[in-house]
Amino acid sequence: MKRIAPLNALRAFEAAARTGSFTKAARELNVSSAAISQQVKLLEEFWEETLFIRQGNRIWLTDSGQTAYPELAAAMTRLWDLSDRMQRTTSRRKRLILSAPPSVAETWLASKLSTLDLNKLETPLHIRVEDDPVDFQSDQIDMRVFYGHDLYGDFQVVPLFSDVMIAVAAPQYAVQFDHKLDDVPDQNFIHTDWGPGFASSPDWNTALDGRRIIDRSAGQLVGHSSTALRFARGSLGVALVPQEMAAMDLKSGTVVRMKLTPIPLQQDYRIAHPKRLSSHPSVQMVVAALQSGTTN
Repeated sequence: MKRIAPLNALRAFEAAARTGSFTKAARELNVSSAAISQQVKLLEEFWEETLFIRQGNRIWLTDSGQTAYPELAAAMTRLWDLSDRMQRTTSRRKRLILSAPPSVAETWLASKLSTLDLNKLETPLHIRVEDDPVDFQSDQIDMRVFYGHDLYGDFQVVPLFSDVMIAVAAPQYAVQFDHKLDDVPDQNFIHTDWGPGFASSPDWNTALDGRRIIDRSAGQLVGHSSTALRFARGSLGVALVPQEMAAMDLKSGTVVRMKLTPIPLQQDYRIAHPKRLSSHPSVQMVVAALQSGTTN
């Protein structure tokens, strides 16, 4: 069986060669300069090669040292990278990262998660708010809530619930028009830009089914359904929003429904997670909580 050079000796040599100083290497490794010198001497004896030329407090790599250092440095870097990855993996086991789009995080996410018994979760739940797409590995994400795309096809994807679009407005605003949309001015329709990937998503003209044509440029355009809901709550007009997002506001009376037949959304809200987490008890509990209590 081949013998391997002592790891401490390899670390001492790599640090000394990289920093050009036994003193700096000692400071980095939190040992004495004498300890570094001793470890380097052990490595020289093991390899039967002189690695440094020493003159007082100054050192230079010999030809043998220059030959050994690059490969050793690369190997040490790989070891550090492995250690870092493993530490981050261990850290991830200590917490469960749930990522959600802003509109979801600002509306129904908290109410659904409130049904969880946090004391039964094996790992604490951390919430991250960000737009799609997300990178599960580099962003250290365990679960991602999303709607209406297939960006996460390589992961386990679980349907949460289906939803419908409804028209809402502040109570005092709705009363002005007897909860009807026919006489609402074009400039008081709040439009949501769902982005290029959602070109077929419901808008006001499809919602009104040809009864009238709304001038989109005359109204207010926002980037998230939660913003549209917030504008409606502030009596800035009427918004077309997913019913689940408006559920808390409808319950509290900060918005009311306008007269409009609900429009089914074409796709479900879903959650994605790595397939290896399918049997994770905490993941199963979070998924069950997000699937429960829809208002449809």
